[in-house]
Amino acid sequence: MVGETDFFSRHFMAHRATSGWALALNATPTPLGLKPNATGSFSEASRVAQMVVTVLIFLVGIPLNALVVWILGVRGGRRSGRAREEARGASSFRVYVVNLALADLVLVLRTPLMLGYLAAGGSWPFGLGSCRLVMFLRGLGLYANAFLLCAISLERCLCLLRPVWFRLRRPHWTVPLVCAVLWVLAASLSAPYISTSTLFLLKNRSQCWESAKPVQTLFIMETTMGFLLPLLLFLSSNLVVLLTARLAGGAVAGGGASGTTSLRLVRLYRVLFLTMLLFLTCWVPYFTCRFLKALADTRPGWKHLYVSALTGMYVSLYLVYVKSALNPMLYVFAARGLSRTVRASFFSAVDRIFNDDTSDYARRKSLRRTDSQF
Repeated sequence: MVGETDFFSRHFMAHRATSGWALALNATPTPLGLKPNATGSFSEASRVAQMVVTVLIFLVGIPLNALVVWILGVRGGRRSGRAREEARGASSFRVYVVNLALADLVLVLRTPLMLGYLAAGGSWPFGLGSCRLVMFLRGLGLYANAFLLCAISLERCLCLLRPVWFRLRRPHWTVPLVCAVLWVLAASLSAPYISTSTLFLLKNRSQCWESAKPVQTLFIMETTMGFLLPLLLFLSSNLVVLLTARLAGGAVAGGGASGTTSLRLVRLYRVLFLTMLLFLTCWVPYFTCRFLKALADTRPGWKHLYVSALTGMYVSLYLVYVKSALNPMLYVFAARGLSRTVRASFFSAVDRIFNDDTSDYARRKSLRRTDSQF
């Protein structure tokens, strides 16, 4: 995201100039109203607004995601170590959620550098090393988020389709190993940005960009591995879960089971709806705009599409950061309901979701026979 504000229009001018059809400065559209004035600087109001949003993302995203890591990772790990009878399914979801919060932290931790870029008036003040780092973190966070969301969706499938294996027979080290493999894969796919990221001067301002010229290999890899494949797995897994849960819900209702299982199904529907909605509203626009930008980049007559795609990339990437900052709220509100969560503290609500008391576990254990019919 750094260098993706006013630099979008600057990169557009520089690249098109080398392609044989430069545009005059006053004819180059700039995203989000960041039109250069007589000195070529940002619109002050737009720059301040972006700085405020960036600060809010940092102030909200860092504490909330760090709190999730602490409650579910550090504190929850100690507690589960003392309570060996915790459900294996709850433990596996805890591991995935902790890793997802870490992936969100990777993205949100880029915001101080983004803030420095905006404060410097659209000039990168941190040097080449930090430029390479911030581009690597962007790729790492995006890949890890996509992979972990898919893993959680597949986990839900296993929970419903193979309940006995999921709860009793699966080795306890499976989920940590899967998370480690996903992080290594995300880091490997992001590593090329370390070598391709570059700094250059444009209108006396230092700019940080993922590459000096379009690299089709990186674009195809990011689109395929970071979007298309995760999107296919994510949607198909969640649709299978919805259909299976719907059929199971009808069977439970016909059998006269207690309302507790029905309540859990309602919570499941709520979680699935919100996660799918956030994925579609954040990931799909960003990668769609990247695709349109790459498509227009090879066609000289599509300059308006190119600039519109750049603007869309900028806005949608901000949505990704907002999602990363607010993800912990999804864990709480989707699982416990808004009114109950408002009355309870965030700490205790998250703790209840993933660290149920032994008495509550005993109550849930009596429902396993019904759940295993799913």
